[in-house]
Amino acid sequence: MEPIQSKAAQGRVADAPSGHWVYRILPRWLWPYAQLARWDRPIGWQLLLWPCWWSAALAASAYPRPTDPLLTLLPAPWYLLLFLIGAIAMRGAGCTYNDLVDQNIDNQVERT
Repeated sequence: MEPIQSKAAQGRVADAPSGHWVYRILPRWLWPYAQLARWDRPIGWQLLLWPCWWSAALAASAYPRPTDPLLTLLPAPWYLLLFLIGAIAMRGAGCTYNDLVDQNIDNQVERT
């Protein structure tokens, strides 16, 4: 017999972190898309983001700006924002692709 979810937990995956912003802020009709893209599990896009930001910092320091030495050490905020959006989008796309390709295998595996 499957456990019955409370009214507040309906529509959430069983191992979803409680009190996460996905379930507090987003409307309920967006929850399936957020779960498909794994927005409630940020480690994936963070692992994609850190190398991007690191390379942006290295590239910024390669081209010194004599007018402002502090800006020489910092990458342009526009690029950092683009890397953030790209990391979140690509992580979501990768998880969605994995779910589509592995759906037959996932149905045969017991969840822990």
